Amino acid sequence: MRPLYAALVTIGLAAATAEVVLARAGNWTQFRMASTGNAVIPGSLSTTWRVTTGGPISSSPTLIGTTLYIGNNVGNLDAIDVRDGRVLWTYHARNALMSAPLLYNGLVIVGEGDEISTGAAPRIQYVGMGPSSLIALDGRTGELRWRTVVAGSAMPTPAIIDGILVHHNGAGWIIALDPMTGKSRYTVNVHSIASMSAALPVGGDLFITTGVVDNTVMELHARDGSIVWRTVFPDGGSGHGDCPPVSDGSRVFCDYVMPQPPAPYTVVGNIAIEHAYALDLKTGARVWDVALQSGTLPPRNEAAIPLLYGGVVYLGSSVAPIMHALDANTGRILWQAKTHAPVKAGIVAVDGVLYYGDLSGRLWAVNAKTGAFIGVKKMPSGFNVGSPIVVGQTIITGSRTGSVYAMPLSVIRSGRDQ
Repeated sequence: MRPLYAALVTIGLAAATAEVVLARAGNWTQFRMASTGNAVIPGSLSTTWRVTTGGPISSSPTLIGTTLYIGNNVGNLDAIDVRDGRVLWTYHARNALMSAPLLYNGLVIVGEGDEISTGAAPRIQYVGMGPSSLIALDGRTGELRWRTVVAGSAMPTPAIIDGILVHHNGAGWIIALDPMTGKSRYTVNVHSIASMSAALPVGGDLFITTGVVDNTVMELHARDGSIVWRTVFPDGGSGHGDCPPVSDGSRVFCDYVMPQPPAPYTVVGNIAIEHAYALDLKTGARVWDVALQSGTLPPRNEAAIPLLYGGVVYLGSSVAPIMHALDANTGRILWQAKTHAPVKAGIVAVDGVLYYGDLSGRLWAVNAKTGAFIGVKKMPSGFNVGSPIVVGQTIITGSRTGSVYAMPLSVIRSGRDQ
């Protein structure tokens, strides 16, 4: 069944004749478009619409031209006209589409796979019990161009580096494909399982990835999968494979959770402590590791998605209703701001203002420098890991109940719906 379309209000443009000014990003080849995690496309778009997709959304939207692509957890990938919310086409996969779609030379490439695992932390053996594959579609029509079956869930978002698609899957393998054909180039077993993380290009043919079982952060060569360095974290922690890292070109940043002593391991439903960290990009050496809030560990998505902006690392938490700002050089906590529920999703920053959604369904605007409250808009649905992007003056994000919302940033800044 085709997803329902509902245009609410269009502010500042006539949908039929609008000339939308967008930065031409060309191909979208990594999670959140930028290594800092700030998925912002300059332009003049200001619009309000809502599209219901029929299933919860863990995928982050991507955009090329005026077409937005986003998947959902029942296997629908929608192509949407970003100007007015009109659904152009829908592709139905066999399993959940939680990865952020990549856009490359006319193709939309997305990972298919679920979050079901065998074993339990810290000895998870495998993630992804249903069909798992990387899928490429024609960006204009939604027609299938290729599908390559992978071992373990293809939930993690891949990256395309020097014409090579690299992916870290739920069985602990790094695979490389030709992005135009889906043909395999190599496979490497790294004995560390990715779930909702993402491959992060960091210059040349190098990329970073994270995983669990062996709780590790790794730098690898895209050309052959060889490991440059590997940093191991304590066995008792978890969430490493849920965190898509960010980088400033000299360090890499992410977060994870540790058990509350004297417990030896994290257990869902027990108290866990969130940690944020920085590693040296050249060597993998720890620069800093900071303990943040404690709270009850959720059954899924144990890490928050960080943002790097103006020399500050911003991230929410899976265990506490807190937004954090940490000095990227030292890890010193600059400020903390309360929310109504945990913030697991990514953050966008525009003109010194942070925008993010929490699990209670609120979209927040806060001062990036001070954490001071600016505005909040209560929405009908909570926001999990489906992360927002900004196009022009409009924020676009998926929700837990399957709606994709587009809304002018000014609506959030002026909101008082606490």
